[in-house]
Amino acid sequence: MIPYSLQSSDFVPEKLSLSPWETAVIDLFLNAAISVGLPKSLGQIYGLLFCRDEPLAMDDIMNLLSVSKGSASQGLRSLRQLGAVKSQFLSGQRKEHFVAEIRLRKLVSGFLKEQAEPHLEKGKARLNHLQELVDATEDRNSAERGRRRTNILAGWHRQMGKLLPLVKLIVGKTERSNKR
Repeated sequence: MIPYSLQSSDFVPEKLSLSPWETAVIDLFLNAAISVGLPKSLGQIYGLLFCRDEPLAMDDIMNLLSVSKGSASQGLRSLRQLGAVKSQFLSGQRKEHFVAEIRLRKLVSGFLKEQAEPHLEKGKARLNHLQELVDATEDRNSAERGRRRTNILAGWHRQMGKLLPLVKLIVGKTERSNKR
C-alpha cells in the first residue's frame, strides 16, 4: 500500500532502480562527457534522462545516480544551457521535471554554441596577444620560430571557423535524412 503522503505518480517502482542497459547507456554518456572536457555528472544526468520516457524530478535524478544536490543542480543547469535537457512542469506536481533532448542536431548546435564558438571567439584575442608577444621577442631565432608557429595557429583557427558551420549543416542534414 502506498503511504497517503505520497502521490501515486511519485511512487513508480521503475524509477527506483536502473536496469543494466540503462547503466551501460549512462556510462557511455559519462565517458563521452569526460572526452570532451565536461564534468562526468553532465554525462550521467543526460544518460539517465536519455533512457527514460517519463520526465524525472531532480530528487529522482539524485537518488538514481547517487549524486549530490549541488551536482544535480549544476548539471541540470549546464545541460539546459547546452540545450540537452528541457524543463517540464507536470500537472498537479510542484517539482520541476526534466527530459532529454534526443535530436542530434539540437545537441550538436547547443554544444557548439555554448562550448566551441565562445572558444573560437576568444581565440582571436589570444592570437593577437600571441602575435604581440612574438613581435616583442628580442631573440631573432625565437621570434622567427614564434611567427611560424603563430601562423600555424592562425591557420588552425581559420579552419575551425570554417568547420563549425559545416558540422552544423551536416548534422542537420543527417537528422533530416534519418526521418525519411
